[in-house]
Amino acid sequence: MEPHPSDAVPGTFLPPTTRDGWRALMRQNVKPLELADYPPPASPPPADDPRIRYHATMCTVPTPAMKKANTVARRLWLASSPRSEGPLHLAIDGPGETGMTTVLRQIGRSFEKILADQLPPHPKRVPIIHVNTPLAPSSKLDMSISFAEFLGHKHTKDPETNPRSTDMTGPVCHVMKTLGTRLVLVDGIDRLDNTELKTAFDYFGYLADECNVSFVYCGPGSRDAVNDARRGRRPGPADGGSGGIPTLAVLPIPYSPDDHATFHEIVKAFDQNLRLHQHTPGDLLNLATHLHRRTGGYMKPLSLLICMAAQEAIETGAESITAEFLDDQLVGRFCDDPILQI
Repeated sequence: MEPHPSDAVPGTFLPPTTRDGWRALMRQNVKPLELADYPPPASPPPADDPRIRYHATMCTVPTPAMKKANTVARRLWLASSPRSEGPLHLAIDGPGETGMTTVLRQIGRSFEKILADQLPPHPKRVPIIHVNTPLAPSSKLDMSISFAEFLGHKHTKDPETNPRSTDMTGPVCHVMKTLGTRLVLVDGIDRLDNTELKTAFDYFGYLADECNVSFVYCGPGSRDAVNDARRGRRPGPADGGSGGIPTLAVLPIPYSPDDHATFHEIVKAFDQNLRLHQHTPGDLLNLATHLHRRTGGYMKPLSLLICMAAQEAIETGAESITAEFLDDQLVGRFCDDPILQI
């Protein structure tokens, strides 16, 4: 039985690895505020001030991988019709904190929007399932639980008397086949160790073949994990020929005198989305060198650093981001002081 949203405790976060959470992500559309609607307060702003909450997230900026995500989604859609050689699968790989999960979910969002444009609407359709790789998937039974969690299926007997999970593969396959599932997003592939690869990918492979769905695997080392698992399962090369599974690389953004255009473009996008009364367009771009020194071009700390500095600028009444405000934040990598790295 799928839980009703009204059953949730107020303030509960529904992750995108649940059906309601994924629907909420699909509806999410952060838009810059109109600064003229929010004059500078005479006293410190309240904690729920709309500009403080806006700068907690801001808009997603167009990194190279995010731009590629939309193209990847279209390719997956075009290849998702039944094929004799089976569906297309992909990996998203790169170092941690580069924004791989954001790219993974952007592929899902783009894919679902394409599907909505191409197919007649249906209230029960479940085009995408998004799961995290479960810890210690020692059996097929364990692997089915993440899929059941997304769909809202009850997968235990009596939690008080017998909490043992039941195998949900049958109900999961039924939903995928009858409610139009075309794509599965699997995050956290890096949590699998070598002894778990075969079990996990045997299960993913079964669902892909049985339900004719594409899988996108995400996490540091995901490309090698997929290829190693497939080579261990059967002789011959993995998907994609001798090069293995097709892979979208998500890497830190470089910054040097000869290679700075991309990082400047990303910082400029953040700059344009700021809503600070004393901010002049281009101010953040003047801090590009400092931002890269603090973050190494990794998108997660870069986004958090700018968002938190903007919040402090509002809270203090300064209304502009300075190098001092950036250095006042705990996020980001201090390249010259490893003690302060987090």
